[in-house]
Amino acid sequence: ATTIYRQCLKLGVGILTYTDADYPEALRNIEDPPMVLYFKGKLPDWSAQPVIGVVGTRKASTYGLQTAHLLSSQIAACGGLVVSGAATGIDALSMEGALDAGCPTVGVLGGGVDVVYPAKNRTLYRRAEENGCLISEYPPGHRPYPWNFLHRNRIISGISDGVLVVEAPEKSGALNTARHAFIQGRDLFVVPGNLGVDTCAGSNALLQEGAYAALSGWDVVKH
Repeated sequence: ATTIYRQCLKLGVGILTYTDADYPEALRNIEDPPMVLYFKGKLPDWSAQPVIGVVGTRKASTYGLQTAHLLSSQIAACGGLVVSGAATGIDALSMEGALDAGCPTVGVLGGGVDVVYPAKNRTLYRRAEENGCLISEYPPGHRPYPWNFLHRNRIISGISDGVLVVEAPEKSGALNTARHAFIQGRDLFVVPGNLGVDTCAGSNALLQEGAYAALSGWDVVKH
């Protein structure tokens, strides 16, 4: 623990424990809350605005990517805080949408906050740290193992008031986040996708199960 603390001091990483006043209240109340969160950047006032998790597939269509950027910039412009997972695809475009609207964003990572993954998202990490924050339950230097991401998803939904799924195939980490959202009692929103397109099959199925259709960022924030 002392080694981790020293490492955090050296890297400028903040430490937030379950009992701290700045710990997100919504996250404190989920079934399996992280006892410690590490962060880089400036923590938002979680209760000051609607917090919206925006998720979707890494292998998104052009339509999915454009829609993620558009709706996230609208959510941010309407006063919502966009939270996502900083992965390639929908996650990255969602966070960029909020940043391009001149608003902060929060990235919830599957590795240490000092570990850029994938490497091509380096600029996104830097922008999010300068205009918002990056958070993780894993200490600095921790590698982003594949199983970390599914575990991380409960934090994206847990920290949020509502979750927007932009585009997701039938087997997708975004659907895992949607399941967490459902269990945690969060509002679930979905962008309707084209029929017969694999990357939309999972998200469209959520609409059949009762998720709200989102046609704009305002649809999500006003709820």
